[in-house]
Amino acid sequence: MPDLFNQSPEMNEYFNKLPKSLQVTILQSGAKINSLADLQAVAKEFTENETSEKG
Repeated sequence: MPDLFNQSPEMNEYFNKLPKSLQVTILQSGAKINSLADLQAVAKEFTENETSEKG
């Protein structure tokens, strides 16, 4: 599970702005998130996957 609680203020701000369902998905994913760029990439990937599954 990503340790988002010990990350930069920018990462926490970005994470907190995400939809709650996406936050839960990211936390449960076990993704390796070490930077804001990692977090943004993971969020984008899950968002794209969710969109393609609905389409």
